[in-house]
Amino acid sequence: MASGPPVQLPSLAISVLSNIRHADLSRIEVYFLSSSSLSAASLTSVCDALTESYVHDVLYDEQVEDYHQFLTPILTPFESVQDCVERHFDGLDKWLLGHPKPDESSTVYPRGILVFDKNEQETLLVHIDPINKKWHIGSIYLPMTELGLELTSLMMGDEYMGDLCARYNVKVPQNDPDVNENYMEHQKDETGAWKNNPQRFAVFSTGWNHPLPVLSMLDDSWVDVPHGHSHVGLYSLTGSQPYPADIDKVKERFPAYVAADQRGERRHEGKGPCASCRPLHKTIFIDVDNPEPMTKGVLVCTMDWNANTDGKSDDQLADVGLKAKIETKRVGVAFAVATAKAMSSEQADQKSQDWQEKI
Repeated sequence: MASGPPVQLPSLAISVLSNIRHADLSRIEVYFLSSSSLSAASLTSVCDALTESYVHDVLYDEQVEDYHQFLTPILTPFESVQDCVERHFDGLDKWLLGHPKPDESSTVYPRGILVFDKNEQETLLVHIDPINKKWHIGSIYLPMTELGLELTSLMMGDEYMGDLCARYNVKVPQNDPDVNENYMEHQKDETGAWKNNPQRFAVFSTGWNHPLPVLSMLDDSWVDVPHGHSHVGLYSLTGSQPYPADIDKVKERFPAYVAADQRGERRHEGKGPCASCRPLHKTIFIDVDNPEPMTKGVLVCTMDWNANTDGKSDDQLADVGLKAKIETKRVGVAFAVATAKAMSSEQADQKSQDWQEKI
């Protein structure tokens, strides 16, 4: 499947993407070109049909009216895909001007749009993603039969645009190793160990509504390092925002995230630019299990499983995770990463009396 026509990231987009948030199930703007076979009426009909299919087949919900804005048609035709991108960010910029509070979530998904530039059988997905603290734009044509599921995986953070495009054999900046100008540093030595790139640790939340600030508590260099190169990364369990879940949900999802990371590692052969150039630790993760981590600490957790994901579906991995035993150690938030590193290098005695909580 061929990729879409080249599009440029508007200069306005950098400021917008750096300041705007999106909420769970934010709506996707859908455009059409004057050169396509669609009209405003047919675009509305297509969006309604796709939304109904999405609700029934992906969300397994019957209340279609609750999701009537999932795909929001923009009923004015445009001359080019670039014009659609420009209009999208112009609208987001105007929204920001009227909503100065940084914690307000936009109802519009900021990082992607759909464009019908031919007919209603397939649509062009245009998506913007950060790579090493820079934003890159890519596009791919998707068939209508796959659109709902692919959009859900992308919006919910289950996979990256680069993963999606690689699956369709489409090269975009998001899966191009040469985008990362430092990719030569991200290779393995003769033993298979990563050079200059120790593993990072997944962070989950089972007791805090807004866990994002904990990243800077765990790693004070978090905001300064390139995308995917921090000691820690926040992983969502219930949607695009990392709202709390119970520990069973963590056990269920953790192996699937490990599997996704391994797929990225194999695809780029250790050359980046995805987060897999600093691979996810396969057995150790951090759980923010309370609303006051500064005073009550966090849990450093070890999952007892063989980390073998080859040939296993997400459902099979979920079953493995739910059956696995987890041991936890409560530590001060500032010491969590150091503790995880010590455990990873077998410098800590994992059978000490400190391991008191068992799940």
